[in-house]
Amino acid sequence: MNAQAMALCPLIHALALRAVEIAVDAPGHRPRSGTVVYRLSALLPLARGLLGVDHPPALVELPPLDSGVRVVDGRGHTRPVYRRLAWRLAARQGHAAPAPPARPGADVAERAWALLNEVDAGRRAGFPRAELPPGAGPLHPQAADDAPDHWTYRELLTLHAWYTLACDAPSAEGLARAHSAALYHQQHTQPDYTTYQPWALAAFLSRPETVPFAEQQLHDVRHHLSVEGGPGAVVAALLLADAWATTAGAR
Repeated sequence: MNAQAMALCPLIHALALRAVEIAVDAPGHRPRSGTVVYRLSALLPLARGLLGVDHPPALVELPPLDSGVRVVDGRGHTRPVYRRLAWRLAARQGHAAPAPPARPGADVAERAWALLNEVDAGRRAGFPRAELPPGAGPLHPQAADDAPDHWTYRELLTLHAWYTLACDAPSAEGLARAHSAALYHQQHTQPDYTTYQPWALAAFLSRPETVPFAEQQLHDVRHHLSVEGGPGAVVAALLLADAWATTAGAR
């Protein structure tokens, strides 16, 4: 691990603990009749386990494979990646479970997370080199009608998955490709296009050249927690704990 990332590890751990402690679900509206909801706040015990607070990590109930179940964050919002994040966090703490398959027509981000889930579940051996995005820089093209913030969000989701795959497999080629994408975002992506959710934080921490992007992500999380409070802390807590475990494990 580079010296800059090592120096940030205590901050990441402290920020993750703060997010875990304040994370709550907003009251929100009741789902429509017949809608089954799984709340990501159920995974906070896994975050505590990753941070070394609970030994052994608590067992949690995971969202069903049924894609009809609505997986929501603390504000009641849902995104396809939330289901996959749940399976990833459980798998890295030894909770064996089948991986949900990719949906037909899944975008590049969901496909990358599906590969990660498959590797975690033992359904795919080794690094999926054949599916690694070719070239350098961004991991998927930006169409003319892609809003910069939405495109950047998909990029960071994709980078998170591919960097994790390259660490777990492991793969020098995968790490080099992930670093190329992280370096592109360090040089081109404006903070206004990112969110308070620190996706791919560990990827940006992995090289000195991209640590400033990680520092911006941490600044965004701190600001958001101070202004928005608990409902916005659920996903941030899970991602910070995941990044800390990945980065601290590289020391």
